[in-house]
Amino acid sequence: MSFNPFPIGTQLHVETCFGDQLTGEVVTYEHSVKMLILRCHSKDGKGNDCHNQCIVNLNYCKDLSIIQEVKTTTATTLDKVNESPARLNLSLLDQRLQHSVAQRENLLRSCNEHATPRGRQLFKLLAKHFGNSELSWQKDEIQVLQQLIIKPPYRICDITSTQNSPKLLKYVQRLLEKFNENAATGDKEDTI
Repeated sequence: MSFNPFPIGTQLHVETCFGDQLTGEVVTYEHSVKMLILRCHSKDGKGNDCHNQCIVNLNYCKDLSIIQEVKTTTATTLDKVNESPARLNLSLLDQRLQHSVAQRENLLRSCNEHATPRGRQLFKLLAKHFGNSELSWQKDEIQVLQQLIIKPPYRICDITSTQNSPKLLKYVQRLLEKFNENAATGDKEDTI
């Protein structure tokens, strides 16, 4: 059995080099990569007690202090200390990673240096209805399903159709009309 400086259940207070303050109970510690997982208390919006699990790289810690060491006097706590940590669901972690990467790609796809802020807002609105993969930028023009092009200043009269698709055209016109109405009412509220 190897020496573990942070047995499971030990209460720690950690300050990272980024200024984050974490206080929690050790879930596991991996000596080879100096990674520590803490179970930290938090409150949800309803006031219920919740727990967050935070991964801490000890190479980036400014200060670490032990608040309370785990007591190994009774057989039940000894069993708790010696039990191995719960297995990670790697497929779920992989799904979360893929989802996060997809969100970042969508965010980057919606950004365009040639477009106005209003054009980027319209792009995001259209992406909610069609998906980012069905939209593209051509300088400051938005292309929808490779069938419609919306030119600045992004009014209904600025929509041109590259293919004959009247249903799509009417749908995008309604979305654009609602977008322009919301923008007009938002502008009025800002000036009042």
